Amino acid sequence: MRRTTTAAIVATLAITMTGFAAVPASAADAAAVCSGAMLSTADLSTGCTVDPGTTLALPDGRTVVVPAPGTTLTVAPVVVAGAEDPGDLVVANAGAAGVAVRTEGAWSGSPAAVTRERASLQRRVLGATVAAPGAVTTGAGATASCGSTAYSLTGHHWAGAIEWRYNPANAKASNVSALRAGADAWTGSITSCGRTVTSTAAEQYLGTAKQAPALTDQGGCGAANRYSVTGWGALPTGTLGVTCVWSRSGVAVEMDQRYSTRYLWASTATCSGNRYDFRGVATHEWGHAYGLGHVDQATGQVMKSSATTCDVAQRTLGAGDARGISTLY
Repeated sequence: MRRTTTAAIVATLAITMTGFAAVPASAADAAAVCSGAMLSTADLSTGCTVDPGTTLALPDGRTVVVPAPGTTLTVAPVVVAGAEDPGDLVVANAGAAGVAVRTEGAWSGSPAAVTRERASLQRRVLGATVAAPGAVTTGAGATASCGSTAYSLTGHHWAGAIEWRYNPANAKASNVSALRAGADAWTGSITSCGRTVTSTAAEQYLGTAKQAPALTDQGGCGAANRYSVTGWGALPTGTLGVTCVWSRSGVAVEMDQRYSTRYLWASTATCSGNRYDFRGVATHEWGHAYGLGHVDQATGQVMKSSATTCDVAQRTLGAGDARGISTLY
């Protein structure tokens, strides 16, 4: 890593970015620029600023392209049951304060950026309930998903409908209506576990796209381009799908998804054999797109972190899922 410091760079980077307070150009804040084709979280700990488009390598093997200043990138996977979960990842570029990284609640990166992003995230998700291990209780005849009202929020939401396109290249499930059904499970009037809630979350399908989703084979995210695209491609062993969301001040501006070509999928009304239910997994990933995070596996919610083969129950929101989306929208 090479760091350069000039008054001109400091002055330029001190400009206020959307979603972050003005940052004085002082030794207490970022006074250098991290340079190089690829950076690590250890590089970020110096408090240096990072040019957008720089690649950041995480200890778990994922790589992401650092977003523009004032932008937060959320990376949210779903894995097969029994596989190691890399966890939800957040990369927030706080401009002159540096870059903060959060992986499953653990923070790293620039100390100044971590302090700011932690406070900002707490404000955005105030009132969210996170499931604790074993926090599911069920009554007679109740399903697990009705026995817990736990949910978690990632810190972003959409100001309007998610306008998105689908790229069918290398598709392992041919029914795009199953994908749309997963998106629509979170919208409108939702009846779950004997209770009806209303969600203003919305999506608008714009048709097919030639552009590929901005994801990497390692399960990370590339550069944003303001086009939301869902499609197929390589992902690490054990990962079924990944959603990347770019947001500014908590308002999402782009969402890309990739589903794994490694596994067998079912997209029909029923599912059998050693296949993963496309609609069910898509419902989970659209929950991430709208702004919901993972809850404990024992809750049985759609937003649990892993899925088994033919997990068609994941098509239907649990009590906590419904509570979370109606709280957010």
